[in-house]
Amino acid sequence: MPIYQQSLGIALILLFGLLGGKLAQKVKAPMVVGFIVVGLLMSPSLLHVIPEQLNDEFELIKLFGLGMIAITIGGELEFHKLKEIIGSIAAITILQVIGTSVVVFCIMYFVFGLSLPVSLILGAIATASAPASPMANVREYQAKGPFTSTLLGVVAFLDAACLIFFAIVMAVSGALLRGGSLEVSSLLAPIMEIGGSLVLGAVSGLAILFFARFLDQKIHILVLLIGFVLLNSGIAQVLHLSPLLTNMTSGILIANLHPTPASLLHIFDDIDLPIYLAFFLLAGASLRIDVLIENWLITAAYIVARGIGKVGGTFLGARLAGSDRTVQKYLGFGMFSKAGLTIGLLIIVQKTYPEIAPVITAVELAAVAVCSVIGPLGERFALISSGETRFGYGKKEVAN
Repeated sequence: MPIYQQSLGIALILLFGLLGGKLAQKVKAPMVVGFIVVGLLMSPSLLHVIPEQLNDEFELIKLFGLGMIAITIGGELEFHKLKEIIGSIAAITILQVIGTSVVVFCIMYFVFGLSLPVSLILGAIATASAPASPMANVREYQAKGPFTSTLLGVVAFLDAACLIFFAIVMAVSGALLRGGSLEVSSLLAPIMEIGGSLVLGAVSGLAILFFARFLDQKIHILVLLIGFVLLNSGIAQVLHLSPLLTNMTSGILIANLHPTPASLLHIFDDIDLPIYLAFFLLAGASLRIDVLIENWLITAAYIVARGIGKVGGTFLGARLAGSDRTVQKYLGFGMFSKAGLTIGLLIIVQKTYPEIAPVITAVELAAVAVCSVIGPLGERFALISSGETRFGYGKKEVAN
């Protein structure tokens, strides 16, 4: 029986989500997997407990959840602490984008015979990651150290690199579809989105730092942060910017200008579990099983190709940068998740090139469904293998 009242919906989300998270822990899986699986079970695709109408009404929870995660990730990027690994982060990000896009393109174009524009765009979107899941796993497993810092750094910069690369591919694909005419506007729009998001996030971060000086109670600072996360996300949406990059930029500014950034942003620790729970459960409720079933073969090939590109590109980038063996071996397994940015890029494809959007949409939505589950498992494996969690095992390996 579908639940249409918001109070009942929120109650079921919190209670069943918590149950799913605890059951996931019992089988040695991240709580995030439990949240997503419960959401999938309650979705219109299966038990239809949470109908699409109610899921849409909870959009504010998703928006705030993503904003809170983004500003928290930014808050982890204290540059004076990252100076020894910033080269690794840059190399891994670039090589991962190249490796993932090339492998996916080759499989889609040469094996499945998809058109050149479709294969190029699928390769570009494959580079997108999802910062929410790695951040949730870092928190759950209390991971801390160079490996964890590298993971969060790559996740933070990866989406910006993906947007730039996607802009280039979209322009090239448009030229192919039009018979050779390359439009500069196709390149400028995403680049302006990145620039505008950085400016808005920087202004907001400075404002947070200014007003926080006059607040001495923890609860008041929490209200300030919640207000600015929502303000960032709302203004970004109105201006067609990225709420993710905007909030992440605010977090980076706080991390590098506040004398004790942890004391400021860790205030979210008091409320993050119910927000994470609702965010991931609603993400699970948005997944479409029918799309996955209809496109299972090409989706399976896409996911495998993307995984090979992510792991291979990360390994190569880490190897060239002289990173620890632990980073070389395991970091790529923490990059499988994909969600919010993928959906945003799909919307751009649908609006810009509707003639090729259906096949791209089908493959990407099906891949999101699978990667939403396998992504957190890969992140758990990577974090625990690094030896930087409270469950860490083994000795960390360093390059000779």
